[in-house]
Amino acid sequence: MRKTILTLLACLVTSVSFATSVFWESFEYANHDLTVPIGWNCDDQSWLCGYLDKDHNRTAHTGDWYAFTTTDDSWMFIETFMSSQIRYHYSYWAISDGTYEVELWAGSGPSAEQMSQLLFTATVHSGNYEEFREYVETINEDYRYLGIHAIASSGAYHLSIDDINIDMVARYDLDVTPMEWDTVLLAGTEITLEYDVANTGYEDLTVTMTPYTEYFDNIHFTVDGLAGTTFPTVPNQTVHCTCTATLTQNLNQGTRCWMDIMFTVSCDCLTRMITLWVTVDDPDGVAEYENEDNAQQVEVFDLTGKKVDPTRLKPGVYIERTVSAQGVSSRKFIKQ
Repeated sequence: MRKTILTLLACLVTSVSFATSVFWESFEYANHDLTVPIGWNCDDQSWLCGYLDKDHNRTAHTGDWYAFTTTDDSWMFIETFMSSQIRYHYSYWAISDGTYEVELWAGSGPSAEQMSQLLFTATVHSGNYEEFREYVETINEDYRYLGIHAIASSGAYHLSIDDINIDMVARYDLDVTPMEWDTVLLAGTEITLEYDVANTGYEDLTVTMTPYTEYFDNIHFTVDGLAGTTFPTVPNQTVHCTCTATLTQNLNQGTRCWMDIMFTVSCDCLTRMITLWVTVDDPDGVAEYENEDNAQQVEVFDLTGKKVDPTRLKPGVYIERTVSAQGVSSRKFIKQ
């Protein structure tokens, strides 16, 4: 019996509630090098746009563009409505050549004097791009502007920031994230599926995992190394899960096999489902697979699992599913 390490990929997702992005800035569109980012207020031009192949390049986190500052104390502001009735999750990616303190603020207008609530502070060190994120439980009042304030430590010179995101946080929300995967297996193979489960809402949850399949047996679950199918989570907590199972014997080569894992929560108001697809291999089938046609079929789904036309995508997050002779692969991507 051969043992293979796999990780689930979300091909189908079902839910009544998703965190919704209310602001996304990747600095990719219509900006000009060494000018203030479009839509942002920065009267002293201490924040500018950078482009990948310029002398001041520190590279972007994604795409070609980013925003940067080389001053000791700098502000920039953008209009985006934040409600006191909603809870938010804030994140951005940043890199510096020294140490910068970066503050995110909310306020009534595009100036430091009009900033009212400090949302969160992070310390950006020299090195690779790092993501900084914070869940903010209370917005004190309705605000119209987001402010970014960067303060350099002694000797620091350059700070780049990219991919700024604000999400509304649902009361109950759950995110299941796979690591990596493979989909061609021998019958009788034992596999270990790995994935992270995160409570992305603002209420405590108790999650139960239930497998549905006719192709696997000897199914066992662990949560952070402990055996079990049910576990509690608190907001912002991520747990690492595994599902060990054996692909049944006497399956014909080429058979398409599946296993659904359903995630339900104690309030009966939220579900997630991830599906593993496996094509049965045989012990001598490697060369045959290598010689098959490399044709691919690509499908795109939104986060509710609905198939969409890839030529007519609106801005948002999607799942691309590719079927080829080598198996099935999926990936998440963002349409700007």
